[in-house]
Amino acid sequence: MQGVDPLFFQDRKPYPWMEWEGFLLPGAFERLRTNFPALNLFEKQKGIDRLYGQRPHNRYYLAHRSKPSFVRKLPQAWRRFIEEIDTNPDYQDFIRSFLGTSRFQIRYAWHLGSAGSEVSPHFDSDNKLGTHIFYFNTPADWRKEWGGSICVLSGKKRGDLLNPDFTDFEECVEVGTLGNKSFFFKNSLSAWHGVRSLSCPPGNYRRLFNVIFVPVSDRDKLFRQPDGGTAGDDY
Repeated sequence: MQGVDPLFFQDRKPYPWMEWEGFLLPGAFERLRTNFPALNLFEKQKGIDRLYGQRPHNRYYLAHRSKPSFVRKLPQAWRRFIEEIDTNPDYQDFIRSFLGTSRFQIRYAWHLGSAGSEVSPHFDSDNKLGTHIFYFNTPADWRKEWGGSICVLSGKKRGDLLNPDFTDFEECVEVGTLGNKSFFFKNSLSAWHGVRSLSCPPGNYRRLFNVIFVPVSDRDKLFRQPDGGTAGDDY
């Protein structure tokens, strides 16, 4: 968190984003990686319609719930990590300075991507201020040629197109996700991003954890969804 100027972040084009290597302490990263929630806790999402005719984001999905029955199922390392995010004043200050507001709440979600999973190009719904994504694959369980890098997209060739493909952008900056990596971005109508289809063998999974910052009320939103819609949960 140190050494990053919030003004540099806010002024970054095509939208505010940053990547980090080693954001987590090595021991903490390894504990979270080896204790990633079990597959049987996830819901399989396939073929769910998205706004504007965008291709579905097929994946395994697990949303954090505050119910004691859910929390007990989480490995202790993850319970501690979520508690630290909720209470660590340095992290809270970091988020406030990067988002430019203290009017946010936090929710959490884990994602697993498998062979053929794709995150079609999109910007997040207006009920998100920003997201901090933590990745939990290493060369021991994932090969670079299988894909999985998040694409920061810019230069959309048709401004009115709301279901673009990757080829509809002038540039894709691929952000690596292997190792102790994390990616943070501030949401906007320009914050197009996506992940190309994964080519991993069956039984291998792209693993990530989303820390999602949501507005306290409608008046705290950064923009209004085109056509008044909402895109639901993303990635």
